[in-house]
Amino acid sequence: MLKSAAARKSATFFLLKATNTALATLWSFLLTYSLVRQVGLHDYAFFATVIAFASLVLQADLGISLRLFGRMRQNFLHPESSSRQELGSAVAAALWSYSAAAILATLAFGVALWTADLGLAAYRPIYLLLFAGSVLPLPWMILRLAANAFDAYVLTEGIDFLRRLVLVLLTAALAFGLPLTVYAICFVLLWLSGLVALFLVARRRLGFLSGARIGQGFRVLRADLRGITASAVLSLSEFLIYIYPYYVIPLIYRDALALVVFDMFYKVTRFGVTAFLTVAETMMPHQTQAYHAHDVARLMRWIRLSFGLSALPFTVGAGIIYVLGDRFFGTLLGHPEVVSESTRIAICVMLFLMLVQTASGAVLAAIGWLAPLARRAALSFLGMLIMTAVAAWQNWSIDGFIIGYVAVYGFEAFAYFTLMLHMVLQARRKARIIAAAS
Repeated sequence: MLKSAAARKSATFFLLKATNTALATLWSFLLTYSLVRQVGLHDYAFFATVIAFASLVLQADLGISLRLFGRMRQNFLHPESSSRQELGSAVAAALWSYSAAAILATLAFGVALWTADLGLAAYRPIYLLLFAGSVLPLPWMILRLAANAFDAYVLTEGIDFLRRLVLVLLTAALAFGLPLTVYAICFVLLWLSGLVALFLVARRRLGFLSGARIGQGFRVLRADLRGITASAVLSLSEFLIYIYPYYVIPLIYRDALALVVFDMFYKVTRFGVTAFLTVAETMMPHQTQAYHAHDVARLMRWIRLSFGLSALPFTVGAGIIYVLGDRFFGTLLGHPEVVSESTRIAICVMLFLMLVQTASGAVLAAIGWLAPLARRAALSFLGMLIMTAVAAWQNWSIDGFIIGYVAVYGFEAFAYFTLMLHMVLQARRKARIIAAAS
């Protein structure tokens, strides 16, 4: 059983994560509502594309932050297993590389906006600012996961809570007439403020950045090339599975509303992933402790609890979309007929599959089972590409495309679940061997 202080810390973390999930969801839909009314439904599609393109830049992380979390978490639980100073140098090397990548990507996007005459000229500075703010999570990810490996997850979520709360208030102001340019500037400043606060926490309170040497950090990363490669394949495959329709739908469908339909599908299902990750990340410290302590019974309790708690946001989300979906999307977009009933049902099925995938994949990634996850994710993305080719060849409607997308995603979800069951059986056999030898 957990000590009372640990239980209170876990409860606080869960409350913060749940609140941040609610704020992130509210912000996403509130931004859509505000932009549609400020720029119109068709011009909104380009704003959605800008943010989706910025998400592509986040894959410069290559899964390194996730890999470092696993190594630093093991070091925190078993300091004798590795050098903390070397791992801190690796974090520093990744941090400065990601910061440089975010800056260079923003500059390249700005050049492309003006030289290729993209979007509306009056909105280009706003496109650029929104893009800049959307790529700043790149350095944020490595700092947050590294701090969480040292049990600072309450502090990191607290910083994120303040940022998200102010952002929601600003987005609400946007709906009531705040100039879009002012909003975009504040969007960037909020991310920068959060980054500075988290950096100071990592350096002064946790100390793993103190004395870090960038050159040594790159050597540490190169020495772990095999693990990083598996993490990169996993991260890139999962990202492309979620985001690639933003790039292929405009090529398949001439009507901009097709992209708006997928954007609504994406936003609701991303709520699901965020909500399920809220639960999974709350369970993660306890799952990793149980796994490394070879306590399979405790590991299973935390896994079952992760699935059980994830069922709550699934039930709420699926219930709202199935029962009130036409009213919800009609209010959001101003056109109730845009999102069809078949797409609303597909959203509900997708939320269930995401529950299975997230609850299974999170524990596997946290304990370092990245290579088998990467193989399954890569095969799933290949299936997505084949489905897309068939959809284009057979002239599927956007509703048909989304149904096919959900069907292929089901393969990945249950492949992860089966792998998780295999991990538990392997851990149980190892625990028995250790018990017999002691």
